[in-house]
Amino acid sequence: MLPGWFVAATIKEIAVRLDVSAATVSRAINGLPGVGDKMRRRILKAAREMGYVPDFNARALVSGKVPFLGLVVPDITNSFFPALALAAEEEASLAGYSLLLFNTNWRPDRLRQAFDLLASRRVAGLIFSEPIDEPGSPAFNLEPLASSVVFAGVEAPPGTGVCSVRSDDVDGGHQIGRHLVGRGVRTVAFVGGPEGSRASARRLEGLRLAIAESGAKIPMEIVSVTSGPWTGESGYGQASSMLRRCVPDAVFAANDLLAVGVMQCLKESGIATGRGMALAGYDDTPIVSMVSTPITSVAQPEARIGVEAVRRLLGQLETGEPAQGLLLGATLKPRASTLEFGSADETGTPVPDGGLNVA
Repeated sequence: MLPGWFVAATIKEIAVRLDVSAATVSRAINGLPGVGDKMRRRILKAAREMGYVPDFNARALVSGKVPFLGLVVPDITNSFFPALALAAEEEASLAGYSLLLFNTNWRPDRLRQAFDLLASRRVAGLIFSEPIDEPGSPAFNLEPLASSVVFAGVEAPPGTGVCSVRSDDVDGGHQIGRHLVGRGVRTVAFVGGPEGSRASARRLEGLRLAIAESGAKIPMEIVSVTSGPWTGESGYGQASSMLRRCVPDAVFAANDLLAVGVMQCLKESGIATGRGMALAGYDDTPIVSMVSTPITSVAQPEARIGVEAVRRLLGQLETGEPAQGLLLGATLKPRASTLEFGSADETGTPVPDGGLNVA
């Protein structure tokens, strides 16, 4: 192992050590013809021993290819994004690219910094896992850079023609709604993401669609709709505000962090998650199966989103044209937080318990 103070060798230093030209060393290291097998092995052995590290900036000047892609995420502590990033990094590596991760922490200035890296061509392309056209976002002109940008897990700004790879949020919300109807839920509150978030709005749209489909025979109504940041603190605050106005049968939180915050609020209010009040989240992150009452959630294919986003971005860099977007399915993952709600009647149909259970 090289010591921490080791300085990587240059091509010229390798050439001096082996008494060959720098051009011969460069050809050998880059796999180009004009170097015999024996000499190539000597050069590669010396490069390893001397700790040679390729100069990507110099290579980019010669080839015109910048070997970096950028991935912009809003909150690396939300496990949805690391899962996406790991898959994207592996796919980029297979194509000879390094993936640079930018965590904006929902700050517009950091989002602008990431975009400026693309505009200055320090990265070949950017994958945004954060919307850039919702309230508070800085203004971007995507038109001249459309073939260098892909959105992953979020929708591209409408009307731009930019590629996006995401799961179907309306279908995910619809699956939650049908599940809650089936558990005998009659009143439901929606704890949403930031006001203006299209992802949150689509999940609420899916819930409403399921209610409309259930008809008057199995009535379910939405008694509260709130919004706030995608955080546990926000979920707690929204739930606290909701409980001052109403006590529904169920809460549908627009992501898992919100759902965990809701669960904490219910616990402190003496309401047992599951038997006392059904609770569903979204994203199916690992935390929902680790809490005391595992939370029903909707799984998105994060890894596939990451892989497909990289593939489409690389295709765009080759053709210079935006790729076709991809809408993937979502999968309901029922757990105790909803499965424990209700009890079957004589027909086998779940019905509400008719009262709150204290934790």
